[in-house]
Formats: sequence, structure tokens, C-alpha cells
Amino acid sequence: MKYLRVWYVLGASIALICVFFYQTLFYGKLPVPSDTLVGLYHPWRDLYAKEYPRGIPYKNFLITDPVRQQIPWRKVVMDAWKNGSAPTINAFTFAGAPIDANVQAAPFYPLNILFLLLPFSAAWTLLIMLQPFLAGIFLYMYLRRHALSVAAAFTGAMSWAFGGFAVAWLTWGTIMHTALWLPLMLLSVDNLVLADKKKAFYAKWTMVLATAGIMTILAGHIQVALYSGLAVCAYMIWKRKDITGRRHYPWIVLAILAVVVVTAIQWVPLVSFFSESGRASASASYLKAGWFVPWQHLAQFVAPDFFGNPATLNYWGEWNYGEFVGYVGIIPLVFAISALFSGGIPGFFTSVIIVCLLGILQSPLSRLPFVLELPVLSVMQPTRLMVLLDFALSVLAAYGLDTFLKGGRRKLRVGVAVTAVFLGILWVIVLGAKYIGADSATLANLTVAKRNLVIPTGIFGFLAILLVIFSRVRYALWKYLGITAVCMVIVFDLFRFGWKFTPFTDPAYFFPKTGIISFLEQQDPPFRVMSLDDRILPPNVSAYYGIESVEGYDPVASVLYENFLAASERGNANVMQGSGFNRIYTAHNIDSVLLPYLNVKYVLTLTDISRPFLREVMREGETRLYEYTQSYPRVYLADAVQVAKGADTLAKLFASETKYTAVYDGYPHVVNMPLTGNESAEILSYSAGSIAVRVHAENERLLVLLNRFDRRWTATVDGLKAPNLTRVNYLFMGLKVSPGSHDIILSYR
Repeated sequence: MKYLRVWYVLGASIALICVFFYQTLFYGKLPVPSDTLVGLYHPWRDLYAKEYPRGIPYKNFLITDPVRQQIPWRKVVMDAWKNGSAPTINAFTFAGAPIDANVQAAPFYPLNILFLLLPFSAAWTLLIMLQPFLAGIFLYMYLRRHALSVAAAFTGAMSWAFGGFAVAWLTWGTIMHTALWLPLMLLSVDNLVLADKKKAFYAKWTMVLATAGIMTILAGHIQVALYSGLAVCAYMIWKRKDITGRRHYPWIVLAILAVVVVTAIQWVPLVSFFSESGRASASASYLKAGWFVPWQHLAQFVAPDFFGNPATLNYWGEWNYGEFVGYVGIIPLVFAISALFSGGIPGFFTSVIIVCLLGILQSPLSRLPFVLELPVLSVMQPTRLMVLLDFALSVLAAYGLDTFLKGGRRKLRVGVAVTAVFLGILWVIVLGAKYIGADSATLANLTVAKRNLVIPTGIFGFLAILLVIFSRVRYALWKYLGITAVCMVIVFDLFRFGWKFTPFTDPAYFFPKTGIISFLEQQDPPFRVMSLDDRILPPNVSAYYGIESVEGYDPVASVLYENFLAASERGNANVMQGSGFNRIYTAHNIDSVLLPYLNVKYVLTLTDISRPFLREVMREGETRLYEYTQSYPRVYLADAVQVAKGADTLAKLFASETKYTAVYDGYPHVVNMPLTGNESAEILSYSAGSIAVRVHAENERLLVLLNRFDRRWTATVDGLKAPNLTRVNYLFMGLKVSPGSHDIILSYR
């Protein structure tokens, strides 16, 4: 009977996934916001201009990061794996950046095997669909381990799998994959503290704990992984009261060591590169609106669209909706409130909720880590604590329902009363504003709020009526039907919310090729492109097509690249002046004297540009493609070598009148004179992490490679290991070569 019940639950979970993703299963649509790519940006808008002159309609303008970050990065990762090499470098942005240090690219996540078995879009779709399925199953297992009823455990699992945090970050394919392993880790801890079990039992759950921990770190979001790890550690400490003796500690320590060792492949490059990033000193971000959850946005726990919804273009709250929506369903919220401040497991999760609220709501206490500039914490947006808040609410919802089903109705009255008060306050606000002289804009916004309060209030009313009936019904069948009705209403509530926010798009919109894209793909690398308008080829997207760009979008990027690009944009070498970039790095100054060093060959624009160094290549709709003829080759022998440090290097580049300049921090034991006609440097083969160069020099020369300097690059000259590369021209790489002809291999490790 026990195993039959497991199959029932598994079948019900699969059925829920099929219902939520019905547009994918029956209509072939992808749970990917690629409609924003083709609807917002050129040249894709040009591709569909005849059919959609104003652009393809898109569902949710808030969701663009998956197509501008996660999908292109994963494509770079999987292209490397398919080529038989570990992903180490992303050559397509920032003049080269370590992709193995990019946690959000999830280069080592074991579920990447899907991309080796399926076409990329199909694999990404399955990756998205697995999130609510695994999240629900793992939490159900954890709750059943604590003897909660099937209905209660299933309710908690649904609230977690389809709640506000899960839906808001569903299409990212990383954040929920990081979070979904949390209940499995907690379940492992529960079993590892049991007494009088055989070694095989402890070994099994040690392996489960280690595996879940590894998956958490490798899944693609380090901040959520950190929060999950802290929650598990707190749970271990809280569980000490259940441990008799010390025989359990070695197993837990073994699991932790396994996690640390295995995931070193990810966190070692991250730690190494993070010190080079501008993000390491970005603690002033906490002063921006939306860094914390505004107090008024607590209304979204009761009515997720009280402030409107970006998908319906009527959102009027603070930026941004996705960071603030912690909705787990109005009915689960009632049961969660009823379980607050209970003993045992609910007591632990009540503490989690309190800590999370103290961290995400703006107050002197929550601002303290940022004011003190505490390492790591001061660069993490606290709204992501919503992951633990939603998880704790879902667990408490299950406990609250289980207590009610076992006859404990008194606490449920508290949950009903508190929720009724919250709803009542919101109704007083939306109905009473016109009586206190609110302006027309506020009244219009509150009309949206009023409309979006109706369904949560109706569902709450349904629950209240059903609870009254429950108190008078004695027959088990009717109670069973009542619980079934409650679960169905919860599903309706969460799915309505999820479908409203989540885009399902035509497969044809998934990174389609246009005339300009196809042209750029056919050109021999290496070269880079740039866009003179933010509406063209957004940063990172070119990486999906294997096209290098000077732009990039990443919270962790080289501060030297940031300074170089900023200097190029503003036309001066003052690196103390703010760059103006915030995660998104773009270049629009076509006249910059630094631009040739970025090896830009093609320029995209929406307007005609007249410069002697630009040659129009083609047009596609409104998009013009120009060839930039002033670009320096990716490799060259320097004919003018100067010595400088830091910003002085940039100043010398601005002042240089020689074409093939090299400025570096060192002693130029090379000939500083113009090249002869017989001296040359050419690329024989080029890939992201391996470059073959043939050089002919008649004197000692400095070879300059216009890729970002990184100590992980190594060089061999005629098969022999060369001295270390040096930083040249502030950002790029240089290598001293002796007279003669040489074959040089540069490799990224």
C-alpha cells in the first residue's frame, strides 16, 4: 500500500507538470522568453517586420535575462563540452572571460547531460520543466519523513514548486535548480542524526547529502546556494538535540568535505576571478530603490498582483516585481500563519521566516552589512532571501494543514483571522483612497489593486466557508472531498498566477538567424562587433551564435575591462571617474582612439553613419552593418614600445600617434623602431582557448594579442614553454619574441 501511494503521488506530480506546461506539450511552445529577443531587439525585429511592423508582441518585458545571459552562456559551455574540452573561457564578451568562474553559466552542472542528448532548445525546455517537478518531489519526501499526511505534504510541495519565488525565476533555469535541492539536504540531515542504524544507512544518506550539496553549488546561482547552505548548517545545529553520541558527526563532515572538494572545479576559478571584478567593491548598490523589499510590498504575500503585473503592463510598484513576489497561495498562507510559533520543525522554520524578513525589509538592521561593507554580504541583493522565506512558508503550510486534519482547529482560526485582517486593510486602502483626496494617478493604480484583490479574497472566502462546513461534517468521505477541493483550488490559484507571468513562445523565436547574423557567422574569426544602439544585438546574445562582441552583461566582470571600455566611451584616461556601467557594458563611441585596440571589425546601427573609416556592408530592415576599417589586427608586432603603469598606460594610448603601439609595465628589452617590410604576425588557427600564431621578426619584438590579459593563458614558442605573458596596453597580452620565424601556441587553462 505504501508503494502504491508513492506511485499515486508521482503520477499526480507528473500530471501537475503536464497541466502547467500544457502549452509546451500540446502546442510545442517553449517556456522561454525569446519573444522579448525578437520583439525588442534588432536585427530580429527586422526579420519579422513585414508581419509585425511594430515588433512581435511579447508577454513579459521583465524577463529578458534568460535570453541575454543564461541561455547564451550555457550554449558556450555546451559547445565546449561537445568539442571535447572542458569549458574554461568565454571568448565572446569582455575580450575573453573565464566561463568556469561564471557560476550562472553552470558549466559543471550534471544535468547538462540533457544538452548532450537533445537539441539545445529541447534540453533547455526539459531543464525548466524539471524545476517544479524535482522541487515538489523533494519537499514532499522531506515532509512525509516527518509523518505529515499525504494531503499536507502535497500542499506544501505545490506551494514551493509553483509559488512566487519559483515562478518568478522559473525561466532562468538556474536559480530554482539551485534551490530545489534544499529539502533533500534537510532530509539527509534528518536521517544522519538517527541512532542505531547500520553503516550502510549512514553511507547512503551521506552520499545523498553530498550529491545534493554538489548539485546546489553547481546549478548556477551562488547566492541562493549560499543561503541554502546556511539554512542546512542552521538545521544541523538545531538538530543537535536529536544526536546521541558522536558517531554521526564523521558522516556529516565527510559529506561536507566531498562537497568542498568536488565543487572546487567551480568555486576556485570564481574566487580567483572575483578579486579582479568591479563587483567586489559594489556595496553602494544598497542605496538604490528595490535593493530591499519595500514594506508596502508585503501585500504581495496576500495578493501577488496588488501592484499590478509586468505581463499585463500595469505594474506600478517599485522595481522589480520578480524580486518581491513571495506568494505561496492564499490558502497555504492561512495554514502557514496557523503553524507559526509552534514547536518542533515549525519552530525552526518560524525562525527562518523572522531572519529572512529582518534581512529583506529595509531597516537600519538590514542595511548594516552594506554600511559596514562586510565581505561577500555587501554585494548580495537581500531580496534573494525570498527563496528561504517561500520555502519556510511552504513547510509551515503543510504543518498547518496537517494539524488541522488531525483535529487541531484552534490555531487555524488564528491563521484565518490574521489573513482576514491583512485582506481587510488592503480593501480599506483601495476603497478608501478616494475619500482622502488621492490624486488621479493613485486612484488609477488602486483600481488595478482592487481588481487583483478579488480572486485572493474569493479564494479566502471559499476556504472560510469550507472550514465552517468541516466543523459540522462527521463523515470521512465528505472531509476527503473537501480536502480534495482545497488542493484543486490551490492548484488553480498558483497556476493562474504562474501562467499570467510565464511566457510560452513559438519555437521559431528561439534565437533565429537573420541576414546580418548569418553574414557575421560566415566571416573568418577573430574579430569583434559593436552596436551603436542598445536596441541592437544586446550584450551576450552574440555568444549564442559564436560571434565576439565588445559588449557584455555580467555582474562579475573584469574591472580593467570596465575601466578600458569606460575610458574609450568618455574619451579620457581618468579611471577614478565612475564608469557608468552597472552589470551591462556597452560601447557607442565610434570615434574613440581606443576602439581600434578592441579589434572591432563590424558596427551595427539604426541610423546612417558617415565616417571615412566606415564602409556600409549591408542593411536588414532598419539595421545597418558597417565595416570598421581602423581596427588593429588581433595580433601584431609592436613598432613603438613605452613603459607606464596603471592609468598612465591609458594616457599614453590616448596620446600615441603610432599605429602599432605597446605600453606596458616593464622594461622594454626590445627594439623600439618601426617594423621592416619582412616582419609580420599572423594567426594560423583560432578558437576560444587556443590560438596559433606565426611570427617573423628581424629584431627582438613585443608581440601584442588583443585578448584580455589573464594569467591562465600560457604560451609555447616552437614547442618550448615561453616566459610568462605580460599585460600590455592596460588590458591585453604581450609576449617578447626573439629574431627569426616562430610558431607560437597560446592556450587557456
